[in-house]
Amino acid sequence: MRFVVVTFSLLVLPVVTFAHHALFTYDDSKLVEVRGAVRSALWRNPHILFTVSSVSESGQEELWEIEGLSVNYMERAGINSDSFNIGDSVAVLGLPSKRDKNSLFAILTTSASGRKLVMSRDRARAFGLLEENTEPIRPVASSEQIALAIRQANGIHRVWTNTSRTGGGISLPLTDVARAAKESWNQPTDDIALRCEPAGMPEAMLSPFPIEFLQQDDDIIVRLEEWDNVRTIHMGIGSNEKNPPATSLGYSVGRWEGRTLVVRTEDINYPYLDDLGTPQSEAVEIVERFTLSEDENRLDWVATVVDPNTLTEPVTLPMMHWEWVPGEKIKPYNCTLSDNQG
Repeated sequence: MRFVVVTFSLLVLPVVTFAHHALFTYDDSKLVEVRGAVRSALWRNPHILFTVSSVSESGQEELWEIEGLSVNYMERAGINSDSFNIGDSVAVLGLPSKRDKNSLFAILTTSASGRKLVMSRDRARAFGLLEENTEPIRPVASSEQIALAIRQANGIHRVWTNTSRTGGGISLPLTDVARAAKESWNQPTDDIALRCEPAGMPEAMLSPFPIEFLQQDDDIIVRLEEWDNVRTIHMGIGSNEKNPPATSLGYSVGRWEGRTLVVRTEDINYPYLDDLGTPQSEAVEIVERFTLSEDENRLDWVATVVDPNTLTEPVTLPMMHWEWVPGEKIKPYNCTLSDNQG
């Protein structure tokens, strides 16, 4: 049986919940609970999927498609493919789809034994669902791994864990042509994430997953867990290559201003500014500022985007905040298409 258990606007829920890869298609004003038996489960990035067979109020069997966050997120929360077995009885509390009948984004799952698994910590917290008996996030590394990470850390060069995003909900100053293009964007057919195509700049940086900075000769390598992306920030003398080929991540040149790494990226051919279909052109230029805290435990990121073909004025993107969690590692992402995707 299914029923609405909570209805209110999540104005307290900031953009840090990462309206990532079609999650904006769910109604965040109410919660629906589905009780039934697990019929199938697909554990893969970018989102896990499982189905639950329930009985409606009229006594008819209903098959619900349940979507969760990524495998990587789930594993860090102590949830894996062994957490749900075919035939298990579960109660899933989540956000109903705005588009599809019998579709839910999972926030909290309860087994027949009463074990609760938090499927989306940010949303669970916003709805006041976090309790002492929910499964805690497990440590990410052993004491030996943590000690090694502490010895190897050097300024910005380490793995950073995303903790929050601020300054979201901005109204973009789009040109008429760009606004028309965004309005014609159709998520089910146009969202390239559904085809497992990696995000480009600047969307690649607006990620809830860890990132890592590595020194490679004079340059800085940035490993992004999401999509297994790798950026190169050219730092040496003569790093401004003439007419580099355009790529989805662009050509980046950096310099240090005190504790801040300033990076200018051009030659980007990624077609979108965000994951909501906002277009961008190859004339786009992005200036990023990575600021390291005095104690080197926090990294703040802010970026300004200039695109004369799609924006009527420069735009400052939401600020990303990372913290150093010694022992955290970049996990493989390995995005995989589901059986019913292209």
